[in-house]
Amino acid sequence: MTLALAVEDDDLVVEVPEHPPVRLPLAGPDRVSTLLLFGYPGRGRTRYGLAVLDESGLVMMEAPGSRSRRQVEAFAQENGLGFELRRFATGEEARIALARRSPGWHVVTWRRPPPALPRLRVPGVRSLRPPMGSPKVWWREQLLYGLMWLVLAYGVAFATLVVLNMTAPGRDVTRGMGLLGIAALVLAVVTVIGAAVVVGIGRRRTRRQIADARELQRRGDPHCRLVVVHGRLLLETARRTREIDASRLLLYSAEPGVGGLIVGESLLHLPGHWDPEEVERFAVRNGLELRTRALSREEYLDLTTRVRDAVP
Repeated sequence: MTLALAVEDDDLVVEVPEHPPVRLPLAGPDRVSTLLLFGYPGRGRTRYGLAVLDESGLVMMEAPGSRSRRQVEAFAQENGLGFELRRFATGEEARIALARRSPGWHVVTWRRPPPALPRLRVPGVRSLRPPMGSPKVWWREQLLYGLMWLVLAYGVAFATLVVLNMTAPGRDVTRGMGLLGIAALVLAVVTVIGAAVVVGIGRRRTRRQIADARELQRRGDPHCRLVVVHGRLLLETARRTREIDASRLLLYSAEPGVGGLIVGESLLHLPGHWDPEEVERFAVRNGLELRTRALSREEYLDLTTRVRDAVP
């Protein structure tokens, strides 16, 4: 991500392409204190980024991308800010640190926002397979198998006629081609209708999950939601979906503008705004234990340090 740093009227101004400028205060209780250049191991390569920290070391803004250490350090010294270079040992360690949000936290997005109902990517081949014995599921499977065999049969017949035309030009196979054209038209109509039915079923299923408190979504960016599928608690982010072995939720609030959700016994930290009523319905509907706490800054700092992973 390309960004520019500047100081205007006692504010640190961060300009990002296709994003309104972010203004962070350089004076006051929640002021900018340190510019942090960080790196951590990713999939096949090291990922880098820049974070703006307040006096307590909490993140006010974070932007991914590699930047010149000399330029950032010189900018910090010129404007009386601290500078820190940190290399995290693991991705979990980096996410835990970046998820500790300051009351003056600002989100910076550089990609298109995810759709309102993003596709659910679940690990495992049979993760979303419905319970056996359901008549609706059985008929849907038979319909899909039937369409598959029709498409294969059409392909075999078409290839056979093409080979006959190439090997024996004298034979009259145009009648067969006409029948294949009619079959292709029928298959196209059936495919369009089948696709519309599948999309409609998927949308109704998603709406039903929300109505049945099977889904709990974090407000705002970055995208993050919890989903229960066949008794399995899943966490979906913009990058991946994974299963979580947890039976407890802790909904906390610390300072104005600071809140989040702890999943399990200090297992996973999900900072951000979670609607209390939706969290309660989700917990009751899925048999999860829910606690609600108001934390002091010291308790917040301690709690967010002891977690094992986080989604900033």
